[in-house]
Amino acid sequence: MKSETVRTVLRAPARQTAVAVAGLGVRLPGAAGLSGLLVPSALRRFAHEAPEHEHALAAATDAIAAASTRTPGTPGTPGAPGAGSSTATVWASSTAGLAAYAQTCADIPEFGPGRVSPRRTAHSAFTAPVTAVSVRFGLDGPYLNVTGEQDAGAHAVTEAVRMLTQGRCERVVVGGSADTSTWRSCPGGDPAEGALCAVLQRHAPDGGGATVRPVLRARTARNGADAFVRSCLDRLDGPPDHLVLSAPATDSRAAGALALLCAAPLLRVEERFGDLGAAGGVAAMVTAVALTAAPGPLEQPGPRVLALALGSGNAVAVEVTSRRKGPR
Repeated sequence: MKSETVRTVLRAPARQTAVAVAGLGVRLPGAAGLSGLLVPSALRRFAHEAPEHEHALAAATDAIAAASTRTPGTPGTPGAPGAGSSTATVWASSTAGLAAYAQTCADIPEFGPGRVSPRRTAHSAFTAPVTAVSVRFGLDGPYLNVTGEQDAGAHAVTEAVRMLTQGRCERVVVGGSADTSTWRSCPGGDPAEGALCAVLQRHAPDGGGATVRPVLRARTARNGADAFVRSCLDRLDGPPDHLVLSAPATDSRAAGALALLCAAPLLRVEERFGDLGAAGGVAAMVTAVALTAAPGPLEQPGPRVLALALGSGNAVAVEVTSRRKGPR
């Protein structure tokens, strides 16, 4: 029987310019900041249930606060997003406001339309997380909502980089969020909740910091994961030091291909944090940044991390690299 192959559809130049990570926000159960991403946790849900847009706002608050600690006016280290130049917003979600919408539909017949808060309307729109972030922080650039599976989060990252390299904005707040709504389907997986966010900017910071570069976006056939992985490796300047993968818990295709083709250690998002759906692709990128954050010889290249996200028919990969921040 003839095996299926990968059908590659490039959405960006093969050598797209890398952009800098100015700030990160992590709001996951059992993961306090970047260091928590590298420690396995059995926690998948918060103690108190919260709607998805609140997870998104919490992660965005942390990322924007981290970005604002950089010195304004210094090349590559501007102040908080929204101050003095346009900032776009790109957000990934599996179901967005569907759970809130379903609850609204159930409450109106029971309590009457006048007894349901109009505030819930914005939270029940499919653009709820990205709208909440854009409005709360007054971000003045374009905004984009991405829905889907694990690859949607990595797709959001590549779209953020495209906006920056095309000069459409100076910074992008890009993130992903998930809740444990029954509307989410996680066959064989453990549904998780939370959000992750990054502030990306066009110019790399001086003296250290991580950069993100899209590697490949492709449609994969049923048995095309190995071809996708090979294509990604061909586009790197050198072998990766670490690999981070987000894929459905029942899908071992990419993990198997990575194990065969790479000698680098592999970290799987769903094994550590549970199934975050579309936010899994963002989690892969943020975890890759955490892996590059270890101090080392100043001005020496840090680890090269390949972050991959695999959906049922699409795959996305981004490369995360860094300059060392100081001596060991």
